[in-house]
Amino acid sequence: MATQLTLVNNVLRRLREDTVTSVADNAYAQLIAIWVNDGIREATEAYDWSSLRHEITVDIVDGTSEYDLSKTVTNGGSVIDTGRVTTHESMLTVIDGQAQAFLYDSSADNEVNVNLKYMTEDQRLRRANNDRDNNTVDSDSFSLPLATTGDGYLLRLWPTPDATRFLRITFWTPQAELAIDGTDDATEIVVPNAIVEAYVHMTAANERGEEIGEPGNLLELRFQRVLAGALEAAMNADGWANRYESVRD
Repeated sequence: MATQLTLVNNVLRRLREDTVTSVADNAYAQLIAIWVNDGIREATEAYDWSSLRHEITVDIVDGTSEYDLSKTVTNGGSVIDTGRVTTHESMLTVIDGQAQAFLYDSSADNEVNVNLKYMTEDQRLRRANNDRDNNTVDSDSFSLPLATTGDGYLLRLWPTPDATRFLRITFWTPQAELAIDGTDDATEIVVPNAIVEAYVHMTAANERGEEIGEPGNLLELRFQRVLAGALEAAMNADGWANRYESVRD
């Protein structure tokens, strides 16, 4: 995978411009970086790339039913490592109608304790209202309302956990927009880099009315071919038997 700075410099070279040590070095490099964000969105909207799927892990605490999946903390209560968190654009991964959400006895355990079932927040509230004394059995279901703070989801378990557990849950989340102030120079682009680079080169050449080098129509054709090739490769790799579905609350 290439970094934001690598893609910006690749495009600058194609445009016969000097490369930079940071995208914040000059206004033109920052403009290229903005188009990198546009190219990432173009690629993201084209396909549910497997590189955008990620597993969130949470320490489940006895008697605590709510966990914030939009934050990373060190000692449980929400995402417990430095992995990706959810955003409002995240989608829960579903395979063969089953949400990919599993409870284990501990982080070292490889045997699933419970395969959690997804339900809407309304369904969870109705169950809670019908059975207020729910802290008697292990959780078997969950909902995903939007977090009250942050840009992601809360996990609400039902019934309330009656023991410590370890949760693994899989989402599909688009890459966050990259900053153009240099702080994301080393951030890797997680969607296919060739698509992003071809899109940015096409956009930059069209914007400046490039008269030297490849005409804009050839750059557009190259972008379409790169996109089509990446889509075909991804579809072949995934295979129809292994396609993932995604759902939002």
